[in-house]
Amino acid sequence: MKDSPWWWLFAAAGALIWFSVMLPAMPTRNHKIFVSLGPVLAFIPLAAYCLKYKEPFTEILPIYCALVISVPSGILGHRKALREVLADPKVPYDEATGPWTLQAACALAVFFGLAAYYVGH
Repeated sequence: MKDSPWWWLFAAAGALIWFSVMLPAMPTRNHKIFVSLGPVLAFIPLAAYCLKYKEPFTEILPIYCALVISVPSGILGHRKALREVLADPKVPYDEATGPWTLQAACALAVFFGLAAYYVGH
């Protein structure tokens, strides 16, 4: 299943999950624009890697799926608090931390680790 076209469906579903979780958590239009770049910004370096090393992109799509799913998983249960923090103009975007930061980091470690193991074996 490593080189399966099903991974494109999983990647699309992951991006859909990203948008359905992340966009409602953003308080302003600028936040929504910034966060909507996430799936694209995760895709670009993986595509560059595949082009440089001539790897089939479907084999690296599990990594993309892990990256795109981990951040929304990190804010699940914290959307309202995140929205309130981001709505406060006194708090810079890069300093808006809370319990979602640890949850997102743990989700990233778990999902990325599983994807890396899957891709490597």
